Amino acid sequence: MTSPRSVFRDEAILLQEYLPHQIPHREAQLKKLELYFQGVAQNASKASQTVMITGPVGSGKTMIAKKLLLESLPKKATLYGNLVKAVHVNCRIDRTLQAIMVKALKSLGQNYPTRGYSFEELLTALVEELRSNRTHLIIAFDEVDSLVLSDPSSLYTITRLREMAPGSQVLSSLLISKTTDYLKKVDLSTLSSLQWNEIQLESYPSEQLADILASRAEAFSDGALDDDVIQLAADIAGTYGDARYALDLVWRAGKLADDSESPRVLSEHIRSAKASLPPQLRKEELSYLTTHQKVLLMAISALLKKGDSTYVTIGEVEKSYSALCEGKGMTAYRHTQVWSDVNELARKGIIEAQLSGKGMRGRTTMIGLSLVSAKELMGELEKGMVADVRA
Repeated sequence: MTSPRSVFRDEAILLQEYLPHQIPHREAQLKKLELYFQGVAQNASKASQTVMITGPVGSGKTMIAKKLLLESLPKKATLYGNLVKAVHVNCRIDRTLQAIMVKALKSLGQNYPTRGYSFEELLTALVEELRSNRTHLIIAFDEVDSLVLSDPSSLYTITRLREMAPGSQVLSSLLISKTTDYLKKVDLSTLSSLQWNEIQLESYPSEQLADILASRAEAFSDGALDDDVIQLAADIAGTYGDARYALDLVWRAGKLADDSESPRVLSEHIRSAKASLPPQLRKEELSYLTTHQKVLLMAISALLKKGDSTYVTIGEVEKSYSALCEGKGMTAYRHTQVWSDVNELARKGIIEAQLSGKGMRGRTTMIGLSLVSAKELMGELEKGMVADVRA
């Protein structure tokens, strides 16, 4: 029995792990990143660098980092007779500097247990290994804010890595995060040690998302993905500016096309994929909030859950927030700061905020949730799954 023909040629091209040949609308940022590390490529034993990449989810942070670390920089270093390697760590998975050092050593073929050695011992072993092989290692700390918020002193250590290898430079750092808010939690001596080399990425507008999708169209068989379908997917994803969402939307639409044995991805498949892929609250978003913003969210969730309401007024929220603060021994913010936090939570898409309409006396701000249930949000906040951020 002949299996039905798929609209896909190579669906892996649409997956998050795929490193594309082309990086539409990020060429300038990659070039800037390469310039920052030019000294390391040219003189790896005497130069070291620390660079920060920031941007919202799906803006291409990890992609340009991997393009630099896995492709362009090692090749450029080879032209100068230098050996530059890289290791990418996710600080939500490798949560301590010890774990990160173990992973760095493993990337060089040296296996160390995750327990039993101090950070200093592991760092010494790493430096000795790099020196003996005349290698310069760049460690990409993805979601570095998670590490710093749990251990503020870790950033100071990262910025001083170059000083821990006197006589030769063998280590550089790439710090990747959505914002630089975590820098507010560290001391002035740590801030002064940073060179403030920062590359900021913005969300993609729909026209840029269309270009990204077109550049990945080779994932589909010839004629299976038309330009108008690409544009529809880009328009939908443009609401969020998230390239990951756009690629996932097209991939799901392709699966729906295969399920219906259609030789092409149709607009209806895109719309159906959208219905099966609602925008969801990303739990990591909560880790970037201050303690007061978390308490404010708890107040909103509790009110909505208790009253089974679609919206609550900002006045009700302020009263509930103040009561929760009192119960936690915190000093509640005044109206101006609460209003600012409400706007910030709305800007991040965690809550909805809109002016009241007919049926209410006067005009007030109505607050609701659309990406997550009140019960689910309360659960996330109560379980302590998100590391507490000091206000």
